[in-house]
Amino acid sequence: MVNRINFARNRVKPTLSVQAFAGIDVYQEGNLHVRFEADGGNLNNRLNVIYFGGLFSGNSIGPAHNFGLRLVTNF
Repeated sequence: MVNRINFARNRVKPTLSVQAFAGIDVYQEGNLHVRFEADGGNLNNRLNVIYFGGLFSGNSIGPAHNFGLRLVTNF
């Protein structure tokens, strides 16, 4: 984590977080609509240091990679 901070400039170094989302319609008939969705955040699993430079300033660590699956039904 310390290598993500630029102490000379009192700043956090830039970071990249890759995110993806995909969805597919599984079934559709009349008013019934079923959709499967998948999403992922921080897919490159990089440790993110977040800098809050405001009135209540401080630093924080961003979340690690995460995944989610959903089955959405509308009727």
